[in-house]
Amino acid sequence: FETVPRSVTFTPSSGYSAGTPGNTIYIDNVPVSAGTGDNTTADGKLAGLLKLRDGVASTMQSQLDEIARGLITAFAETAPSQPNATGLFTWSGAPAIPPAGTLVDGLAGSISVNAAFDPSAGGNPALLRDGGANTGGGASYADLLIGYGNKLDQPMAFDTSTGIAVSSGVSDYAANAIGWFEGVRQQASTNADNKQALAARTAEALSNDTGVNIDQEMSLLLDLEHTYQASAHMMKTVGDMLDSLLAAVG
Repeated sequence: FETVPRSVTFTPSSGYSAGTPGNTIYIDNVPVSAGTGDNTTADGKLAGLLKLRDGVASTMQSQLDEIARGLITAFAETAPSQPNATGLFTWSGAPAIPPAGTLVDGLAGSISVNAAFDPSAGGNPALLRDGGANTGGGASYADLLIGYGNKLDQPMAFDTSTGIAVSSGVSDYAANAIGWFEGVRQQASTNADNKQALAARTAEALSNDTGVNIDQEMSLLLDLEHTYQASAHMMKTVGDMLDSLLAAVG
């Protein structure tokens, strides 16, 4: 690999619809794996980008789809003898509301304000306040608005495949989605720090066994210097003794 670059191949797509997995990247005809789990054993920038594309981004997309489904459900029009229908928010499957507890891929990209409530589309925004109950058009009628606010906080069923298994209202679910992403970021940062520390320790151990350890060499040099000083002192002592002996004989 020093003279010939490795072959990296990838078949791009013009676009990805919601829920569509990305194509595989090959290096020397071997597929690149993003690994599994937060503390993955995969390495390299490509593996990290694959983990982000196929794992984190896909899960975040599902969470946004569930938030959109929760909004459609919370603002649905209700009638005692009829099934619930889309209200302030609508989607491609209107007038029915999305099934409870079931992920609808791409819903966050198709949710929109119902034209019946949109003045720019000829709608009447007062319908959000009045519905079919405020027949007199009373400006102080707030029962429906209060009910919508309560529904945003009422627990509803969410698809557990989105990584958030806690039953909660739409508002809390949105907050949990942000918390989930922060948890993933923090865990990834912790794992990266641990692996960097492990790599540094491994490199240090390898250098100690196969290379020159400056600290160890300096310690040995000091030991040698101390030994030389002791030997020189001993030689001086022996020399003084010989000089004294020769002086006594002479």
